[in-house]
Amino acid sequence: MASDVTIGRIDADEFADFRRVFTQTFGFSMSEEDLARIRPWQELDRAVAARVDGRIVGTSGAYSFDLSMPGADPARCAGVTVVSVRADQRRRGVLTRMMAQLFDDADERDEPFAALWASEAPIYGRFGFGPAAPGISLEIERATAGLRTPVDVGAVRLVDRATAAAAFPPIYEAARRQRPGMLGFADTWWERLLDDDPSHRDGAGEKRYALLDDRGFAIYRLKEGSWDGGLPNGTVHVQELIANDPDATATMWQFVLDTDLSATTRAGRRPVDDPLPLLLQDAGRAKVRADWPLYVALVDVPAALSARGYAVDGAVTLRVHDRFRGSNDGTWRLQVAEGKATCEPFTGEAEIELDSEVLAALVLGGQRATRYAAAGRLTAARPDGAARLDRLFATDVAPWTGVMF
Repeated sequence: MASDVTIGRIDADEFADFRRVFTQTFGFSMSEEDLARIRPWQELDRAVAARVDGRIVGTSGAYSFDLSMPGADPARCAGVTVVSVRADQRRRGVLTRMMAQLFDDADERDEPFAALWASEAPIYGRFGFGPAAPGISLEIERATAGLRTPVDVGAVRLVDRATAAAAFPPIYEAARRQRPGMLGFADTWWERLLDDDPSHRDGAGEKRYALLDDRGFAIYRLKEGSWDGGLPNGTVHVQELIANDPDATATMWQFVLDTDLSATTRAGRRPVDDPLPLLLQDAGRAKVRADWPLYVALVDVPAALSARGYAVDGAVTLRVHDRFRGSNDGTWRLQVAEGKATCEPFTGEAEIELDSEVLAALVLGGQRATRYAAAGRLTAARPDGAARLDRLFATDVAPWTGVMF
């Protein structure tokens, strides 16, 4: 029974307890300095706590983002975060009740999407979250990092944090207009991205901020190696690298790959269609692995499907099963004309049947309906039904989110 558990907001003076419950649940601690540093990033009016006898036993919250859409303006999105339930309060419906509150809040704010980074993905499928923006990690050995076409990196300059704070956001916003899945966020988030707390360097050096005019930037660190055999073997860790044309892309990667005292460059949470391997003389030298995807849920199915643009016109009827959010459960007719969609309830037979988490995985064009059909997680009334859905949802470039929250 969860009758003694209450779900509600937190006051400003509960912030420290709220964050400490979250960190302790995952086995790490938080100092007063850490609390002070992250306090500006927490949207207190979106924090939802579970309490027993007045004590916080579960945490959750959301950030107010917008999400880049294929062929349309960005749509509002709740960035779900700091989700935890104390070990002795699990399997009592606490998480479900907190998630229901977060979804209701998002609905009230006209946010058709919610998104999160899932530390344990199976937990979130029942709430309608699907892996909508897959990612990869890249590892390149400097000895084999020669580009097919050498570039001049003379225009790239290392800048201080203040310069980065002014120059990087417009470059990022330009990139967001070209690729679905990227998040728009407030100035406080740029403070977080550029933050360089020494206690969070994990043995690496200071953050470096590299800028190429108004066309590209990189945020990275060098972690010094052991100098085995008297040779430098440090590792470059790329936090962000954004470039807005092919020449800028090659230039920024060349600059980072050529970091002094490094032997390896590692970049996580990159788009699955990142061009870096193809820039190399030998693409096979790049070690490519699957990385964390961004999980997306549809708070409001018709609003979410109408928020994006479509490259082809057409229509499809979807039977969506949503065991968490009843307003989404039903049959919907998606009609696309001149790239814009309407989505309305439908009383006839469905052409496609799928769970809400599968539809969420497909919505940005980062997953294939035919793949889900092959796995038995989507059924189509016609043999070409899944392929037709893929053509409808297709995007020019892969969706991508590189910023964790």
